[in-house]
Amino acid sequence: MIIGFCLSWMESKEENVALTVIQRDNTLSIDESLLMSLSHNKPKKSVTTTIVPKDYICTQGDLALIDWIKEIPCEPRVEVVLIDDAFVERKWMECLFEPDAYLGDEVIDCYINLIKAQEHLKCRSGGRVHIENAFQFNFLKRDGDVDTKTDELYPSKDMAQISSAERRVLLYLDHDMVFIPINIREMHWYLAVINARNMKIQVLDSLGTSSGRNDLIDTIKGLQRQIDMVSQRKELKDHRWPDLRVASWPLREIEMEYAKQTDSSSCGLFLLNYIEYWTGDELSDNFTQDDMSHFRKKLAAILLSSDINKRKGVRYTSMTKKSMLDAPLMFRY
Repeated sequence: MIIGFCLSWMESKEENVALTVIQRDNTLSIDESLLMSLSHNKPKKSVTTTIVPKDYICTQGDLALIDWIKEIPCEPRVEVVLIDDAFVERKWMECLFEPDAYLGDEVIDCYINLIKAQEHLKCRSGGRVHIENAFQFNFLKRDGDVDTKTDELYPSKDMAQISSAERRVLLYLDHDMVFIPINIREMHWYLAVINARNMKIQVLDSLGTSSGRNDLIDTIKGLQRQIDMVSQRKELKDHRWPDLRVASWPLREIEMEYAKQTDSSSCGLFLLNYIEYWTGDELSDNFTQDDMSHFRKKLAAILLSSDINKRKGVRYTSMTKKSMLDAPLMFRY
Protein backbone atom coordinates (compact mmCIF):
# COMPACT_ATOMS: atom_id res chain seq x y z
CA MET A 1 0.00 0.00 0.00
CA ILE A 2 1.43 3.39 -0.98
CA ILE A 3 0.73 6.09 1.57
CA GLY A 4 0.11 9.76 0.81
CA PHE A 5 2.43 12.48 1.96
CA CYS A 6 0.69 15.68 3.00
CA LEU A 7 -1.06 16.42 6.30
CA SER A 8 -3.52 14.59 8.58
CA TRP A 9 -6.73 12.67 7.99
CA MET A 10 -10.10 13.33 9.58
CA GLU A 11 -12.01 10.07 9.84
CA SER A 12 -15.57 10.12 8.56
CA LYS A 13 -18.21 8.74 10.90
CA GLU A 14 -20.45 6.44 8.94
CA GLU A 15 -22.97 4.07 10.44
CA ASN A 16 -22.20 0.39 9.94
CA VAL A 17 -24.74 -1.61 7.99
CA ALA A 18 -25.59 -5.29 8.28
CA LEU A 19 -24.95 -7.11 5.01
CA THR A 20 -27.12 -9.83 3.58
CA VAL A 21 -24.85 -12.10 1.56
CA ILE A 22 -26.27 -15.02 -0.33
CA GLN A 23 -23.95 -18.02 -0.07
CA ARG A 24 -24.75 -20.91 -2.41
CA ASP A 25 -22.59 -23.62 -3.96
CA ASN A 26 -19.50 -22.16 -2.27
CA THR A 27 -20.07 -18.78 -3.94
CA LEU A 28 -20.85 -15.28 -2.70
CA SER A 29 -23.38 -13.05 -4.37
CA ILE A 30 -25.32 -9.99 -3.27
CA ASP A 31 -29.06 -9.57 -3.42
CA GLU A 32 -29.60 -8.45 -7.04
CA SER A 33 -32.52 -6.21 -6.06
CA LEU A 34 -30.13 -4.21 -3.89
CA LEU A 35 -27.52 -4.02 -6.62
CA MET A 36 -30.03 -2.88 -9.23
CA SER A 37 -31.56 -0.29 -6.89
CA LEU A 38 -28.32 1.65 -6.48
CA SER A 39 -28.12 4.89 -8.44
CA HIS A 40 -25.61 7.71 -8.30
CA ASN A 41 -25.38 11.27 -9.63
CA LYS A 42 -21.66 10.93 -10.23
CA PRO A 43 -20.26 11.23 -12.77
CA LYS A 44 -22.55 14.14 -13.66
CA LYS A 45 -25.49 12.78 -15.62
CA SER A 46 -26.29 16.01 -17.50
CA VAL A 47 -25.20 19.61 -17.93
CA THR A 48 -28.04 20.71 -15.63
CA THR A 49 -27.11 18.23 -12.86
CA THR A 50 -25.77 19.98 -9.76
CA ILE A 51 -23.63 17.83 -7.51
CA VAL A 52 -24.35 18.43 -3.81
CA PRO A 53 -22.57 17.14 -0.67
CA LYS A 54 -24.93 14.18 -0.22
CA ASP A 55 -23.87 12.87 -3.65
CA TYR A 56 -20.45 12.05 -2.14
CA ILE A 57 -21.88 10.21 0.87
CA CYS A 58 -22.55 6.47 0.86
CA THR A 59 -26.14 5.33 1.19
CA GLN A 60 -27.11 2.23 3.18
CA GLY A 61 -27.14 0.32 -0.11
CA ASP A 62 -23.65 1.57 -1.00
CA LEU A 63 -22.30 0.43 2.35
CA ALA A 64 -23.91 -2.98 1.95
CA LEU A 65 -22.27 -3.37 -1.47
CA ILE A 66 -18.89 -2.36 -0.03
CA ASP A 67 -19.25 -4.83 2.85
CA TRP A 68 -20.03 -7.53 0.29
CA ILE A 69 -16.96 -6.83 -1.81
CA LYS A 70 -14.80 -6.96 1.32
CA GLU A 71 -15.89 -10.58 1.76
CA ILE A 72 -13.96 -11.48 -1.40
CA PRO A 73 -10.29 -12.36 -0.66
CA CYS A 74 -7.59 -10.19 -2.21
CA GLU A 75 -5.67 -13.24 -3.38
CA PRO A 76 -5.64 -14.95 -5.79
CA ARG A 77 -6.25 -12.26 -8.38
CA VAL A 78 -9.89 -11.39 -8.92
CA GLU A 79 -11.20 -8.66 -11.22
CA VAL A 80 -14.16 -6.85 -9.64
CA VAL A 81 -14.38 -3.87 -12.03
CA LEU A 82 -13.92 -3.84 -15.80
CA ILE A 83 -14.90 -0.61 -17.55
CA ASP A 84 -13.87 -0.39 -21.18
CA ASP A 85 -10.10 -1.09 -21.23
CA ALA A 86 -9.49 -0.41 -17.51
CA PHE A 87 -9.89 -2.94 -14.72
CA VAL A 88 -9.52 -3.11 -10.95
CA GLU A 89 -8.64 -6.23 -9.00
CA ARG A 90 -10.09 -6.83 -5.56
CA LYS A 91 -6.79 -6.03 -3.81
CA TRP A 92 -6.55 -2.68 -5.62
CA MET A 93 -9.88 -1.64 -4.08
CA GLU A 94 -8.15 -1.41 -0.71
CA CYS A 95 -7.01 2.13 -1.46
CA LEU A 96 -10.70 3.13 -1.29
CA PHE A 97 -11.19 1.51 2.11
CA GLU A 98 -8.07 2.95 3.78
CA PRO A 99 -8.29 6.71 4.48
CA ASP A 100 -4.54 7.32 4.18
CA ALA A 101 -3.96 5.32 0.99
CA TYR A 102 -2.79 6.70 -2.36
CA LEU A 103 -5.14 6.01 -5.30
CA GLY A 104 -3.60 3.74 -7.90
CA ASP A 105 -3.66 4.18 -11.68
CA GLU A 106 -6.21 1.40 -12.07
CA VAL A 107 -8.89 3.09 -9.95
CA ILE A 108 -8.13 6.44 -11.59
CA ASP A 109 -8.54 5.01 -15.09
CA CYS A 110 -11.80 3.20 -14.33
CA TYR A 111 -13.46 6.39 -13.10
CA ILE A 112 -12.00 8.34 -16.03
CA ASN A 113 -13.73 5.84 -18.33
CA LEU A 114 -17.01 6.50 -16.50
CA ILE A 115 -16.53 10.23 -17.11
CA LYS A 116 -15.74 9.62 -20.79
CA ALA A 117 -18.94 7.63 -21.14
CA GLN A 118 -20.99 10.76 -20.36
CA GLU A 119 -21.63 12.44 -23.72
CA HIS A 120 -22.24 15.89 -22.24
CA LEU A 121 -18.76 15.88 -20.65
CA LYS A 122 -17.08 15.44 -24.03
CA CYS A 123 -17.93 19.01 -25.03
CA ARG A 124 -17.82 21.80 -22.45
CA SER A 125 -17.91 25.58 -22.58
CA GLY A 126 -14.16 25.56 -23.27
CA GLY A 127 -14.57 23.26 -26.27
CA ARG A 128 -14.19 19.59 -27.14
CA VAL A 129 -12.42 17.52 -24.49
CA HIS A 130 -10.17 14.48 -24.70
CA ILE A 131 -9.30 12.84 -21.37
CA GLU A 132 -6.07 10.88 -21.40
CA ASN A 133 -5.58 7.80 -19.26
CA ALA A 134 -3.22 7.73 -16.31
CA PHE A 135 -0.61 5.57 -18.05
CA GLN A 136 -0.06 7.83 -21.05
CA PHE A 137 1.74 10.41 -18.92
CA ASN A 138 4.68 8.00 -18.59
CA PHE A 139 5.17 7.75 -22.36
CA LEU A 140 4.89 11.50 -22.92
CA LYS A 141 7.34 12.18 -20.10
CA ARG A 142 9.75 9.59 -21.52
CA ASP A 143 9.68 11.33 -24.89
CA GLY A 144 10.54 14.61 -23.17
CA ASP A 145 14.04 13.37 -22.32
CA VAL A 146 16.24 15.59 -24.49
CA ASP A 147 19.19 13.22 -24.06
CA THR A 148 17.38 10.52 -26.02
CA LYS A 149 17.16 10.90 -29.79
CA THR A 150 13.85 10.54 -31.58
CA ASP A 151 15.07 7.69 -33.79
CA GLU A 152 16.01 5.78 -30.64
CA LEU A 153 12.48 6.14 -29.27
CA TYR A 154 10.81 5.59 -32.64
CA PRO A 155 13.04 3.50 -34.91
CA SER A 156 12.01 3.79 -38.56
CA LYS A 157 11.36 0.03 -38.71
CA ASP A 158 8.98 0.14 -35.73
CA MET A 159 5.87 1.30 -37.55
CA ALA A 160 3.63 0.18 -34.70
CA GLN A 161 5.13 2.77 -32.32
CA ILE A 162 5.20 5.47 -34.97
CA SER A 163 1.58 4.83 -35.95
CA SER A 164 0.54 4.90 -32.28
CA ALA A 165 2.18 8.30 -31.78
CA GLU A 166 0.57 9.58 -34.98
CA ARG A 167 -2.89 8.51 -33.86
CA ARG A 168 -2.36 10.20 -30.51
CA VAL A 169 -1.23 13.48 -32.06
CA LEU A 170 -4.14 13.57 -34.50
CA LEU A 171 -6.56 12.78 -31.66
CA TYR A 172 -5.20 15.62 -29.53
CA LEU A 173 -5.33 18.08 -32.43
CA ASP A 174 -8.99 17.22 -32.97
CA HIS A 175 -9.86 18.55 -29.50
CA ASP A 176 -9.74 21.98 -27.87
CA MET A 177 -8.65 20.63 -24.50
CA VAL A 178 -6.60 17.59 -23.54
CA PHE A 179 -6.71 16.52 -19.88
CA ILE A 180 -3.57 14.69 -18.71
CA PRO A 181 -3.33 13.19 -15.20
CA ILE A 182 0.16 13.82 -13.84
CA ASN A 183 1.65 11.35 -11.36
CA ILE A 184 4.69 12.55 -9.39
CA ARG A 185 6.73 9.50 -8.37
CA GLU A 186 3.58 7.71 -7.16
CA MET A 187 3.26 10.29 -4.39
CA HIS A 188 0.95 12.95 -5.80
CA TRP A 189 -1.63 13.45 -8.54
CA TYR A 190 -2.59 16.67 -10.28
CA LEU A 191 -4.23 17.63 -13.56
CA ALA A 192 -2.66 19.32 -16.57
CA VAL A 193 -5.00 20.73 -19.22
CA ILE A 194 -3.64 21.54 -22.66
CA ASN A 195 -6.00 24.38 -23.55
CA ALA A 196 -5.58 25.03 -27.27
CA ARG A 197 -8.11 27.87 -27.46
CA ASN A 198 -6.15 29.87 -24.89
CA MET A 199 -2.77 28.41 -25.95
CA LYS A 200 -1.95 27.72 -22.31
CA ILE A 201 -1.13 24.73 -20.14
CA GLN A 202 -3.47 24.93 -17.16
CA VAL A 203 -2.47 23.28 -13.88
CA LEU A 204 -5.07 22.16 -11.33
CA ASP A 205 -3.35 20.95 -8.17
CA SER A 206 -5.09 20.20 -4.88
CA LEU A 207 -1.91 21.18 -3.00
CA GLY A 208 -1.92 24.64 -4.55
CA THR A 209 0.49 26.35 -6.88
CA SER A 210 4.11 25.32 -7.29
CA SER A 211 7.19 26.94 -8.77
CA GLY A 212 8.53 23.61 -10.04
CA ARG A 213 6.70 21.50 -12.60
CA ASN A 214 9.51 19.41 -14.04
CA ASP A 215 7.30 16.37 -14.63
CA LEU A 216 4.80 18.47 -16.56
CA ILE A 217 7.48 20.32 -18.52
CA ASP A 218 8.99 17.00 -19.63
CA THR A 219 5.52 15.77 -20.58
CA ILE A 220 4.86 18.78 -22.80
CA LYS A 221 8.31 18.43 -24.36
CA GLY A 222 7.45 14.81 -25.11
CA LEU A 223 4.22 15.84 -26.81
CA GLN A 224 6.12 18.46 -28.83
CA ARG A 225 8.56 15.78 -29.97
CA GLN A 226 5.66 13.61 -31.13
CA ILE A 227 3.99 16.51 -32.95
CA ASP A 228 7.26 17.38 -34.71
CA MET A 229 7.85 13.75 -35.68
CA VAL A 230 4.36 13.36 -37.13
CA SER A 231 4.53 16.71 -38.95
CA GLN A 232 7.66 15.52 -40.74
CA ARG A 233 5.77 12.50 -42.02
CA LYS A 234 2.55 14.23 -43.07
CA GLU A 235 1.06 17.68 -43.34
CA LEU A 236 -0.95 18.55 -40.25
CA LYS A 237 -3.95 20.60 -41.34
CA ASP A 238 -7.65 20.96 -40.64
CA HIS A 239 -7.09 20.69 -36.90
CA ARG A 240 -8.39 22.74 -33.98
CA TRP A 241 -5.09 24.07 -32.59
CA PRO A 242 -4.09 27.63 -33.60
CA ASP A 243 -0.42 26.89 -32.90
CA LEU A 244 1.51 23.61 -32.89
CA ARG A 245 4.39 24.94 -30.79
CA VAL A 246 2.82 23.61 -27.61
CA ALA A 247 6.15 23.61 -25.74
CA SER A 248 6.16 27.41 -26.00
CA TRP A 249 2.74 27.82 -24.39
CA PRO A 250 2.91 29.29 -20.87
CA LEU A 251 1.94 27.34 -17.75
CA ARG A 252 -0.96 28.82 -15.81
CA GLU A 253 -1.45 27.72 -12.23
CA ILE A 254 -5.17 27.72 -11.39
CA GLU A 255 -5.98 28.87 -7.86
CA MET A 256 -8.39 26.24 -6.58
CA GLU A 257 -9.65 28.22 -3.54
CA TYR A 258 -12.05 25.86 -1.70
CA ALA A 259 -11.20 22.74 -3.76
CA LYS A 260 -7.93 22.00 -1.94
CA GLN A 261 -6.85 19.02 0.08
CA THR A 262 -6.02 19.36 3.76
CA ASP A 263 -5.07 15.73 4.36
CA SER A 264 -2.21 13.51 3.26
CA SER A 265 -3.81 11.34 0.62
CA SER A 266 -6.81 12.77 -1.27
CA CYS A 267 -4.95 14.10 -4.30
CA GLY A 268 -6.27 11.35 -6.60
CA LEU A 269 -9.85 12.04 -5.52
CA PHE A 270 -9.42 15.75 -6.20
CA LEU A 271 -7.88 14.91 -9.58
CA LEU A 272 -10.95 12.92 -10.64
CA ASN A 273 -13.31 15.74 -9.68
CA TYR A 274 -11.17 18.32 -11.49
CA ILE A 275 -11.44 16.15 -14.60
CA GLU A 276 -15.19 15.83 -14.16
CA TYR A 277 -15.94 19.52 -13.50
CA TRP A 278 -13.32 21.64 -15.30
CA THR A 279 -14.92 23.58 -18.16
CA GLY A 280 -11.77 25.31 -19.40
CA ASP A 281 -12.33 28.42 -17.29
CA GLU A 282 -13.79 27.22 -14.00
CA LEU A 283 -15.17 24.28 -12.05
CA SER A 284 -18.82 23.61 -12.81
CA ASP A 285 -19.50 22.24 -9.31
CA ASN A 286 -18.25 22.95 -5.80
CA PHE A 287 -16.54 20.42 -3.57
CA THR A 288 -14.33 20.43 -0.48
CA GLN A 289 -12.01 18.19 1.50
CA ASP A 290 -14.99 16.92 3.50
CA ASP A 291 -16.65 15.83 0.27
CA MET A 292 -13.50 14.00 -0.82
CA SER A 293 -13.26 12.21 2.53
CA HIS A 294 -16.71 10.76 1.82
CA PHE A 295 -16.07 10.26 -1.88
CA ARG A 296 -13.24 7.79 -1.28
CA LYS A 297 -15.65 5.07 -0.12
CA LYS A 298 -18.45 6.24 -2.40
CA LEU A 299 -16.15 5.77 -5.39
CA ALA A 300 -15.95 2.06 -4.66
CA ALA A 301 -19.76 1.75 -4.79
CA ILE A 302 -19.96 3.83 -7.99
CA LEU A 303 -17.44 1.64 -9.80
CA LEU A 304 -18.88 -1.65 -8.60
CA SER A 305 -22.51 -0.82 -9.40
CA SER A 306 -21.95 0.97 -12.72
CA ASP A 307 -24.06 -0.35 -15.58
CA ILE A 308 -20.96 -0.42 -17.79
CA ASN A 309 -18.94 -2.43 -15.30
CA LYS A 310 -18.65 -5.76 -17.14
CA ARG A 311 -17.97 -7.53 -13.84
CA LYS A 312 -21.26 -6.40 -12.33
CA GLY A 313 -23.38 -9.40 -11.34
CA VAL A 314 -20.49 -11.85 -11.19
CA ARG A 315 -20.59 -14.52 -8.48
CA TYR A 316 -17.29 -15.02 -6.68
CA THR A 317 -16.01 -18.14 -5.02
CA SER A 318 -16.14 -18.05 -1.22
CA MET A 319 -12.69 -19.29 -0.24
CA THR A 320 -11.02 -20.27 2.98
CA LYS A 321 -7.28 -19.83 3.34
CA LYS A 322 -6.86 -23.58 2.99
CA SER A 323 -8.81 -23.89 -0.27
CA MET A 324 -7.92 -20.52 -1.77
CA LEU A 325 -5.24 -21.69 -4.18
CA ASP A 326 -7.33 -24.55 -5.57
CA ALA A 327 -10.59 -22.63 -6.05
CA PRO A 328 -11.67 -20.99 -9.33
CA LEU A 329 -11.49 -17.21 -9.44
CA MET A 330 -14.99 -16.30 -10.59
CA PHE A 331 -17.84 -17.37 -12.79
CA ARG A 332 -21.13 -15.98 -14.04
CA TYR A 333 -24.66 -17.17 -13.39
